[in-house]
Amino acid sequence: MTMPWRHRLRLLRRGAWYALAAMLVLAALGNGVGSQLLPLAERHPERIAAWLGERAGRPVAFDHVTTRWTRRGPLLRLDNLRIGDSANPLRIGDAEVLVAQYAGLLPGRSFTELRLRGVDLTLQRSADGQWQVRGLPGQQAGGDPLEALSNLGELQLAQARLHVLAPELGLDLRLPRIDLRLRVEGERVRAGARAWLREGAQPFDIAGELDRATGNGRVYAGTRQADLAALAGTFDVAGVSPLSGRGRLRGWAQLRGHRVVAVRADAGLLDVRLRGSAAAGAAAPTQALGELVLDASWAGSLQDWQLRLPRLRIGDGARRQTLDGLALAGGERRYALRAQRVDVAPLLQLAALSDALAPSLRHWLRTTAPGALVQDIVLAGERGGRLRASARIDGFRFDPVGHAPGMRGVSGWLQADQDGLRLRFDRAAQVAFDWPAGFGVVHAFTLDGEAVLWRDGNGWTVRTPGLALDGDPLRLQARGGIGFQGDGSRPQLDLAVDIGDVPVSAAHGFWVHHLMPKATVQWLDAALQGGVLRNVHAVVAGDLDDWPFRNEPGMAGAGVFRADAHIDTGTVKFQPDWPAAQRMNADVSFVADGFSLTGSANLAGVPVSALKAGIARFGRAELQVDAAAGGDAGNFLAMLRASPLHKEHRDILDNLRAAGPAQARVQLLLPLHHQQPPSSRIEGTVALGGVRLAEQRWKVAFEQVRGQARFDRGGFDASDLQVRQDGAPGLLSLRAGPHVRDPAHAFEATLQAASDIDGLLAKAGNLDWLKPHVRGSSSWTTELAVPRVATPGSQPARLRLRSSLVGTALDLPAPLRKPAAQALATEIEIRLPLESGEVEATLGNLLSLRSRTSNGRTGLRLQLGGGPAGAPPASGLLVGGRVEQLDALDWVGIAAGGSGNADLPLRRIELEAAHLQVLGSDVGTARMVVVPAPRGTSVQVQGAGISGALLVPTQGGATIAGRFERLHWSLPVADKDAAPAPANAPASAADPAAVPPLLLDVADLRIGRTAMGRARFRSTPVAGGLRMDEFTTAGGKQRLSASGSWLGRGGSARTQFKLDVASDDIGALLDGFGFGGQVAGGKGRLGAEASWRGGPGEFGLTSVEARLSTDVRDGQLLEIEPGAGRVLGLLGVAQLRRRLTLDFSDFFSKGFAFDRIQGDATLAQGQLRTDDLAVRGPAAEIHVRGSTDLRNRRFDQTVEVRPKSGSLLTAVGALAGGPVGAAVGAVANAVLDKPMRGIGAKTYRVTGPWAEPKVEAIARENAAQAAAGRAPGD
Repeated sequence: MTMPWRHRLRLLRRGAWYALAAMLVLAALGNGVGSQLLPLAERHPERIAAWLGERAGRPVAFDHVTTRWTRRGPLLRLDNLRIGDSANPLRIGDAEVLVAQYAGLLPGRSFTELRLRGVDLTLQRSADGQWQVRGLPGQQAGGDPLEALSNLGELQLAQARLHVLAPELGLDLRLPRIDLRLRVEGERVRAGARAWLREGAQPFDIAGELDRATGNGRVYAGTRQADLAALAGTFDVAGVSPLSGRGRLRGWAQLRGHRVVAVRADAGLLDVRLRGSAAAGAAAPTQALGELVLDASWAGSLQDWQLRLPRLRIGDGARRQTLDGLALAGGERRYALRAQRVDVAPLLQLAALSDALAPSLRHWLRTTAPGALVQDIVLAGERGGRLRASARIDGFRFDPVGHAPGMRGVSGWLQADQDGLRLRFDRAAQVAFDWPAGFGVVHAFTLDGEAVLWRDGNGWTVRTPGLALDGDPLRLQARGGIGFQGDGSRPQLDLAVDIGDVPVSAAHGFWVHHLMPKATVQWLDAALQGGVLRNVHAVVAGDLDDWPFRNEPGMAGAGVFRADAHIDTGTVKFQPDWPAAQRMNADVSFVADGFSLTGSANLAGVPVSALKAGIARFGRAELQVDAAAGGDAGNFLAMLRASPLHKEHRDILDNLRAAGPAQARVQLLLPLHHQQPPSSRIEGTVALGGVRLAEQRWKVAFEQVRGQARFDRGGFDASDLQVRQDGAPGLLSLRAGPHVRDPAHAFEATLQAASDIDGLLAKAGNLDWLKPHVRGSSSWTTELAVPRVATPGSQPARLRLRSSLVGTALDLPAPLRKPAAQALATEIEIRLPLESGEVEATLGNLLSLRSRTSNGRTGLRLQLGGGPAGAPPASGLLVGGRVEQLDALDWVGIAAGGSGNADLPLRRIELEAAHLQVLGSDVGTARMVVVPAPRGTSVQVQGAGISGALLVPTQGGATIAGRFERLHWSLPVADKDAAPAPANAPASAADPAAVPPLLLDVADLRIGRTAMGRARFRSTPVAGGLRMDEFTTAGGKQRLSASGSWLGRGGSARTQFKLDVASDDIGALLDGFGFGGQVAGGKGRLGAEASWRGGPGEFGLTSVEARLSTDVRDGQLLEIEPGAGRVLGLLGVAQLRRRLTLDFSDFFSKGFAFDRIQGDATLAQGQLRTDDLAVRGPAAEIHVRGSTDLRNRRFDQTVEVRPKSGSLLTAVGALAGGPVGAAVGAVANAVLDKPMRGIGAKTYRVTGPWAEPKVEAIARENAAQAAAGRAPGD
């Protein structure tokens, strides 16, 4: 029965496993037996040498052997192995022989392998191009080591070192390790190796075969895991060595006669970087190529070779360069290049790495990164002979580096031969000229024309017959050329350029920044702002070694550079912080290294009729400008507002207005030759010919301002300008900056002119509260000072006003009343600004004040009587000081009128007065304190003659209530020597209508020394004044009742007064009024009705008009010494400053008793007249008629004495006192020495001055005639 195939297969597989197991067992058994026998063989080295000699076919010797069993078989280590005759052996050195008992069974394999370690090999190329290997064992003796070792089997070199040396190719490569297996089969040698370019690096494989007889063969070397970093620093080709790169790298070479005749290379590398040779003192340059794909074939010899690159691609992504189809040829005599399309940028960068190029060219290639797309390239030539070349160039470019420019976009057609080249530009190509160090901006344009380059001696010359450059807005036509001498000197220029109309602003892009001072460029950029350049022509001819081409001694004829143009409607800003010159029409010329400009312009609205500017030399650039202008002063002021002066004097210039004719001259010197140039110098003058100036803040205006002002960069000086203010002439001086008199000030102004006081107070801000009380005009000196630096704690701007106030009247109560003709040294100092400044003022030694306004609140402090005022309060009014005289009623009226002023609330008034005036009377020394109260203002008065308080209500028109514990009202003392008050004496400044209703109660009223008891005073405001409703006293022997009115103010004021006094003791009343010792006892009434111009304080006997009456009974006229000048007030009017007087001499030693004194009198224009004054007594009656001139102090009276009985008429007294009593006294003096001897009546006439009156007796008929002659109305 036939066995199934599956069963057969199973049996076969099982048998195979059994056979394999048996073989393994046998091999293991053999290995075990062999390993046991190796020590035995080691003890018999002669047998090992004999066995090896049989294999090599030559004697073999060695010094020592050691054995070791390996997996492949026994390994013999032989020391100092020698092959051949002992006389001249082939010395191998230490070696290993592996007996591969199993591998030798394979076809083509040997049972033995010879291993050598640490051999130094050299692969060297000779000058004739042949390659040979040196360093094999035995090669030193001149034999063929391969022939001697071939019978020992395969030759293995482990951990050998290889030195590849080709001096003609610049190759000197050392491989630190190579493992080589070499097998010799007759003339044929086959080899395989693995080599390491660097310890630890990825190895590459080498394979090759060689016919030892012919020297023909082939070699492969390569790897798919190449790492070019392993080659870094190991070798270079023309100075270029690999730095990094990973990927595929393979090469095949063909050998003929031991020479390389063809090479094919295949590469696919990533991240390729190459390193070039380092220039002197610089680091080695590197080039990152990115991806490199190469398929290249080279054939020939160094004398004649060809290189084809069917595929060459460099770079990654968008930077990838395709150079497929490049073909090169070269050799000792000829060279050629042909390509359809080549991007030369990567090739030029590779060339820049090579030290085969000149260092300057390598530097230019590396730094400028030139490139272009070159098409249809045809190049053929012979070294030192003919040349033919043509190509189409697209997008030629090179980058700017350092001070050198760059260019891109140049396209055209190139033709060249051995003598020169010609480039015809493609006018459709957009060219960009980039010169950061020079122009600083990129200029785009097109080129139309051609340029020709040829060698000229040792140099080169470039010329163009005509080249049009069109770069909107710049269009130019150039012709001429540039010559390069080739000796390192500057080129020779011969160019002419015509430029079409171009905006002035286009010039900003053509400054050569690195050759011009930075400050010059900055000034040009800022200065040239607008306009059009027309008719621009430029020519330059000469050797730049002779630059600049100035027409100076020793330089004439060296060359010429000139560019002329016309500026149409230009705008030039000569200084960045000054207004620009606009609508400029000027001719400008650039000659050598400078320029000049002549024309006209408009500067901030000011017509500049003559303008000259220029820079003599750009190397030391100093701009000089000279301009003359005329126009309206308002335009000049607008120019100053737009200048640097506005920064420091903003408030002054912004509030100043000007109009009128003015002429100016300006000179500017602006250094531009330093990177940080010094400050410019600007100066000029302005002539004012009848200009109107106005200052808005202080409402100051000047007309017809004439004079000259000087100004410079720091400020101005306008001294002694003739002005008119409010029609009055004056002198005005203005100074600013370095021209001020005080270095701490930035601005000073002085005005000397007559000014109305109301206008000045209006400008003084918080002094306008004085306006209702002042009038007139005076000569004032006004000084304004503004500090240079306004810092916290520094002095603010100050306005100072000084005057004698002659011509200005102060309508204020005493002590501040001043007539216009009186001089009062006054100084006002105001710290600006007005809305938040401080005011200090002094009026002689009468008043000083300080006022401060802050945050809308004003504080004012007044100091009366001299001495500086203290710091003002935060808000409100403080008054203090000591004065000689103070009119209480007038000041209460002013205080009441301002008590409700919310802008200046009262804080406190505290004054001491040596003479406090109350209703025209002096109450003596007193202290007055005025403070705010809950419902008004509290006035407290304390002194020896007065003590009490008033409450002045806040509400307008409310009653002022007062209560006084005492009021001692002293009577005015008659001064015989006092001159009469002048007619033009100033009237009271108080407004009676401003005095609110008064309600005053006095507990103890004294008039003179007379106690009047309790007193009441009531008044009511009426239209235009004040009415006294009640003034009464009660509670004593004297009872007073008065009423009256005070209407109008100032010169139109008038006072009317009606008085009635009832007395129980006339003698005491007269004694209290200062007429004591004249009358004793008596009771009766005194009355008066009086009126006078002015207020109560202006009462005077020479100005009052009055009707007086008296009726007194039962009293006695006391004895009075004749001529003693005592005054007896018969009329008893307490309010009169002059009293009716009677001067008596003794009629009797005991005086004169009277039953009744009765009569009336009138007082007008200083004349006191009576017609019916009668003194009736028990002994006689005395009648007085006539007048007394109070102004000239003269008598004109008649006294009639009528005795009642003869015995009683021996002693008749005469009345005395004033106009009546003086005459009676004179008669009494005359009759004392002649007692009456008869009973008949007697009449006396009294005339002459008061001091020495003339008394004479007259007959009755003469007395009657005299009386008739003095009828009323005389």
